[in-house]
Formats: sequence, C-alpha cells, structure tokens
Amino acid sequence: MPRRRSAPSPTPIELSVVIPTRDEAGNVPLLLQRLRSSLAEVSFEILFVDDSDDATPQLLRDIASKDSRVRVLHRAADLRAGGLSTAVVLGLAEARGRVVCVMDGDLQHPPEAILELLAAERGGADIVVASRYLSGGSRAGLGGGFRRLVSRGATFLARAIFTEARASTDPLAGFFLCRSALLSGLEFRPVGFKILLELLVCSESATVVDVPLSFQVRGAGKSKATPAQGWLYLRHLWSLVRDVPGSARRWKFAAVGVSGLLLLLGVLELGGAVLGWPALAAWGLAFAISLAWNFTLNLRLTFADARRERYPLMRRYIGSSLTAGGVQLVVFLGLVGLNLPLLVDGLGAAIVAMGVNATLSLQMVRRRRRPPPQPLGLEPLLVRLSRASRADLAVLVNDEQEAVLVSPEGDYRMTPLVRDLCRRAASTGVPVLWTEPPSSRPQARSNVELTSVIVLPMTPQRPAPLSAVLHRHSRTAFSPQDLEAAMRQLQRLGRVGEIKSSPRGRARSEAVANPAR
Repeated sequence: MPRRRSAPSPTPIELSVVIPTRDEAGNVPLLLQRLRSSLAEVSFEILFVDDSDDATPQLLRDIASKDSRVRVLHRAADLRAGGLSTAVVLGLAEARGRVVCVMDGDLQHPPEAILELLAAERGGADIVVASRYLSGGSRAGLGGGFRRLVSRGATFLARAIFTEARASTDPLAGFFLCRSALLSGLEFRPVGFKILLELLVCSESATVVDVPLSFQVRGAGKSKATPAQGWLYLRHLWSLVRDVPGSARRWKFAAVGVSGLLLLLGVLELGGAVLGWPALAAWGLAFAISLAWNFTLNLRLTFADARRERYPLMRRYIGSSLTAGGVQLVVFLGLVGLNLPLLVDGLGAAIVAMGVNATLSLQMVRRRRRPPPQPLGLEPLLVRLSRASRADLAVLVNDEQEAVLVSPEGDYRMTPLVRDLCRRAASTGVPVLWTEPPSSRPQARSNVELTSVIVLPMTPQRPAPLSAVLHRHSRTAFSPQDLEAAMRQLQRLGRVGEIKSSPRGRARSEAVANPAR
C-alpha cells in the first residue's frame, strides 16, 4: 500500500509579534493598522495574549476571524497568575515565527520600529533591544519625573548585579526581538514583568544589539504600572541571583570572600589573643579553615554552573587559592614585623590575597564569545551528539519519521514507540527522554539491559524537519544529565539551516556549527 504523504507545509513565518493586552480595546484597531502597514513585506503573525475584562476579547476574536495572521489566546481570570510576565511566556511558547518580537499593546512602542529590529537581527544579532537610553532614543513617554527616576534606578540596579544585563543599555525594555532558536531550552520563571532581563541572564553568549527607541505617550486606556511592581521586580532580581547558577558571579564570589574573611579573623583572634599561640601558628589554622570554607561555598554558589568541569575546576581553584595564600603569608609576615595588632595584620594580608584570588578564580570561568560558525555536515554533527550522550546508536529522522542517516551505518527499523516519540518532539519542539521501566518483581536481576531513547529536534521550526534519535541499550539508561549534555552539544554546534525533504524521504541540509569551546 502506498504511503500517504503529508500535506505541503505552509509558507514559513518569518516574524511572530507577541502582544500582551489588558483592557486595550481603544488601542487595538490603530495598533493593527500600523502593524499591517509596516510589515507589508514580511511574512508575519500577530499573537495577542489577552487578560482583558472589557470589550477587548470580543474585538480580538472578530479581527482574528477575518485575518488568519492574527491569533488570540484569552486567559480567564483564574489563569492570569503572574500577570504580564506569564502572558509573554505563553506567547513565546506559542509563537511559530523564525524570530519573535515582544511589544506592548498601548502604542507606546511604535510598530514601525520592528523593521529596524529585524534588520539588526538579520545582521547577526541574537537579541535586539529597542532602547530608550541609547543615543537617539527618548523616554518622554514615561511621564512624570518620578517614574523616570524609578526606571533609571531599576536599570542601574540590574546592570550593577548582572554582567549579562550590561550587554544592553535598556535591559528592562518591554520592546525587543530575538531568534526563536534562542528560546529553545529556556525555562522562564519570571516574577513581575521584566522578561527581557530574564532572557539576557539566561542566554549564554548571546549577541545583543540595541537600536534607539522614542518611547511614545500611551494611547487610550490607563497605565498598568503600580507600586507593587517594584516589590515584584526586587523579587525577580533575587530569584535570578538564587536560581541561575552562573549569574551575579562576582557578587557571589565577594559574599563568600567576606564570610571567609570574617571566619579567618575570628579564628586568628581565637588562636592568637585567647589561646596565646604564635602568630604564624594562629594564621596557619585560620587560613586552612577559611580556605576550606571558601572552597566549599564557591563550588556550591559561585561556580555551580561549571559542574561538568568540576574536577579540573577544583584543581585550578585550589591552585589559585594556594597562590593567594602564599601572597597572604608574605604580606602577613611583613605586617607582623611592624608590631601592629594581630587582627590588623590578618585583615591587611587577607584583603590583598582576596584581590589575587578573585582575579585568578573568576578568570577560570570567564565566558568567551563563540567563534564565527563553520560548515559542518550532518553526519559529523550526528556523531558528536552520539558521543556527548554516550549513545549506542544515533539516527537522523525526517518529518515523515523516516531514517535518513544512521551512525554507525547499518539496518535500522523504527518501532511504533520511537515513531510516536519523534512526532511528539517534532510537533512541540521539546526534546523527549524515554526509558524502559525496570522489572517490578521483588527479586529482579540487576544485570538486565534496558532500552532508552532521546529525541532532539534539530531546528526551531514546528514541526521540526529533522530530529536526532539517540538509542542506548545498557544496564545504565539515559539520564536527564545525558539529555542535557546532548542539548548543550547541539547548542554549541549551532543550528541546522533550511532543510527540505525529497520525494524519496532523503534530506539535504546545510548545517552551521560552532567548534566546541
């Protein structure tokens, strides 16, 4: 029986515009008119995520029924937890374009500026921010002086805490554009309404470009800004510091250093002043205890994101700490000769050593920009994914769930289960990990091999034209860490470009890859 072929794919969407709205019925018609006019030469969709209680939902439904490029996601009152932030996250998850633009629905973000953002992305940017604070921009639409002061203060705080936020002059902007591929694997947990800050902090080595924005006066309706959002913003900053391991690294390192300094001085005072030990003996014990304290906390807090390189990192960190300890000893002995109080000697030596240790330790994990992409064929790309996850077999599957490349070469028959996993991963764009359950018998054998499968969509399009299927048949099944390793390898290799399937089910593609760092 001949195989039924799937329907041809619709024209790919270049741009998705995500607009969160709440009671914006007075602004929507003019906003849509300006969007359609400015994006006439672009394949686009407009996705409204609506939390309104006025006439906005019905107005949007009427518009969407007449224009297939407009989609509406209306959230009932009991589904609006998180407010603006969760509305934007929902829109990003539902967007189908190659790039996604987020903007407000109150006309303060001019739709005509989207083309400038898109041009910057085509020029090589991963994230493009419409900045109020870049030369040529304006924040006149913010209103009164107090609101401008609050905006400036919040921006300063974000840039002071997060190195990643300094990539933009306006990391709290609500008008920005990014590549959809950049969103793959990001798990947004925003508190408040600053989605861009979350994206900047969680996107490793992203190329960020600012374009000037003249922030406009609001159209119809009332501003949704309230004093409570200030508290939400502070909670958001804390959540990024606490829950994103590589964020605010210098502040974490400083906090650990200060705690270690207090511990060192306490032990030094105990040994020297209370127990009457010689200065060198008291310093030696204090240094050993503070070194162990700092090492443990820095490994858990400051360098928690470097866990895959833990043992090399431990060796380098110990080396830098011992080097700083040698410097501290020399300075300490020099100060002891001046007959100063013991705490002054310890404090002066420790401050010098902290500077040396910070310079060496932070240099170990400094993020480097990736080199320009280099051509890489699909077969070596598949091999690298297989090695990263320690798979027994790697298969490249097209959008019809047909194997087009097998590594190592050989006969391959796709089971219904794997075919279903491929459909699920391709349609959602989310990787899938499946593991055969172990025996439930009370005295099951421990040497039984289990089958496990990882499916990775290779492109951000939905459905994904190609997916990598990684197989393992072993006593040790794939773990979430193996899935994460494969995903990280795919991110390092870059992205797979335009892919087309031929009538025979074969695939041809140009893959773009970055050499592993």
